[in-house]
This record gives sequence, C-alpha cells and structure tokens, in this order.
Amino acid sequence: MINILSIISPLLILALLGYLIAKRQWLNDGQLSGLSKITFTIFIPAFLFYRMATADLSSVLNPLPIAAFYLPVLLCFALGFTLNFLLHPDYKKHRGGSAVFALASSYSNNIIVGLPLLLLVIGDSALPIIFLIVTFHSAMLFALTSAIAASQHIEVKNNSAGQGINWLNFAKQTITNPLVFGILSGLLVNALGITIPALIARPLEMLGQPAITLALIALGASIAKYDIRGERRFIALASSIKLIILPLLVYLMAKYVFALDTLIVQVLVILSACPTGVNAYLIAQQHQVHRKAVASSVVVSTISAVVTLPLWLIWLGLA
Repeated sequence: MINILSIISPLLILALLGYLIAKRQWLNDGQLSGLSKITFTIFIPAFLFYRMATADLSSVLNPLPIAAFYLPVLLCFALGFTLNFLLHPDYKKHRGGSAVFALASSYSNNIIVGLPLLLLVIGDSALPIIFLIVTFHSAMLFALTSAIAASQHIEVKNNSAGQGINWLNFAKQTITNPLVFGILSGLLVNALGITIPALIARPLEMLGQPAITLALIALGASIAKYDIRGERRFIALASSIKLIILPLLVYLMAKYVFALDTLIVQVLVILSACPTGVNAYLIAQQHQVHRKAVASSVVVSTISAVVTLPLWLIWLGLA
C-alpha cells in the first residue's frame, strides 16, 4: 500500500498544485489557457512523437497478449460510449462527448503508474510485455476517440450548411490533431527505421520532459473551474468501469480464453487496473467536450487506485 501510494502521490500533488493555482488565481484564466494550449499543442505531441519513434516494435509480433488486453479495452470503450450516449443529460446522443467519456472509462495510466508498479512487484521480466502493450495504447485509443469526435464536429458544421459529412475534411481534421499527429508520425519514423539525429533528438527529449507535469497541473486547474456535482454518477461510473470491470475482463480473457502464462496474465491485469491516464483529459480538452467529468475521473480513479490496486495484487498473488 505504501509503495503504491508513493507512486501515485506525485500525480495527486501536481494536480493539487494546479487546483490551487486556479483557485487562488495565481494565474488568471488567460494565462492558464495559454499554458494549456502550449502543453497540448507542443509539449505533449513532442513527448508522444519521441516515444513512438524510439519504441521497440520488435515484440509486437505476438498477437495473443495484445488481443487479451485490447479486446476488453474495446468492450469497455463501447460500454462507456453506450451508457453516455443513452443516459447523459448534456451529451446524450452526442458521439464526440460519448467517445471522450468512453476514453476515460478505458484508457490506463500505464507509463506513470503501471510501469513503476510492475517493476517494483515483478521486476525487469515484465518489461517486454509492458512495451508490447503500451506501444499502441495511446495511438489506438486516441485515434479512435478523435475520429469519432471529429465526425461529430464535422457533421454538425456541415448540417448547419445543409451538407453531409465531408470525409476528406474528416480525415484531415483527425490526422492533423496534434496528439494524433505526434503518435502517427512517430510510428511512421519508427516503421521506416529512421534514426533521429542527436541534434533533433535532444530538443525533443527536453520538450517531452515537462509534458506530463504540465498536463497534471492543467488538469488540476480545470477541476477548480468546473462544478462537478451533476457529474458525480458519471465520474463514479467511469472510475468503476476502469478500475473493476476492465481488469476483470482482461483477467478472464487472458487466463481462460487465451490461457496465457501466469506472468503475462499478471502484467496485463495490473496494466488494465491502473487509474485513468491523464492523457484522456488532453483529448477532452482538445475537443472541448466532457472536460469536467474526465478531469475529475482522472483524479477520482487515481485516488481510488490506492485501494483497488493492492486488491488486484493480492488476487494475482503479487502482494
């Protein structure tokens, strides 16, 4: 419990700092907006590009762990999407808002929480499986969410002009999203075997270093601006899907459907049991939908994971 708290507490402290900055008005709304904009259009895309461009893709040839992890992820994404699409008072029948809520229900904080926790309880033998999963984690879910949200935006815009969906504009808007572009361009560089020159690699590393820190501060600042009383049920719903339903489905899929080795089952379940990743808020911010629910879900699931992650460790025999 103490070790998990030591891993999660920096996330909470940085979000609290952002909350205080906004609540105490140490930075005004314009300054916070500028901070968010530069974070989401420069720092985070540079961070994602460099990680994808330099990731080890040699292990992606094993499809079974990928299927055991991502099939439940897609099921939970579909569950979150459907519940929001049918029930949310503000985003009912809104594809973009439902997609962003679905992301908050299925996207794991694998780098900041999952990686150090698994290294702590399992060791280096977990690394190949971790990299196998996280390589396409952001790419798949961000692209899926952004594509759905972009289709909603373009449909609304074109319907007001008496037109149908322009699929060329839709593809352009999806690909030019800074977050998606950073991931896809990094994957392309990696797939082509291009080595990034040190002259470029070092600035990219430096741009990526403050990315998560600034994202957490922006997340905390956003919570200070939102009244989340009407979102409590959906915050609890997203957190429950993320921390309970998703890891349970991964466990059943990995152990009983694909009959994977115990080590692989343990790693996949812990990765899926991590709290909602802060990058889900980046997508909500990017598309200007469901920001208060997603921001709060990140914080609530992170706090709740202090309790749920030890329970999963006990279940898996890793406590």
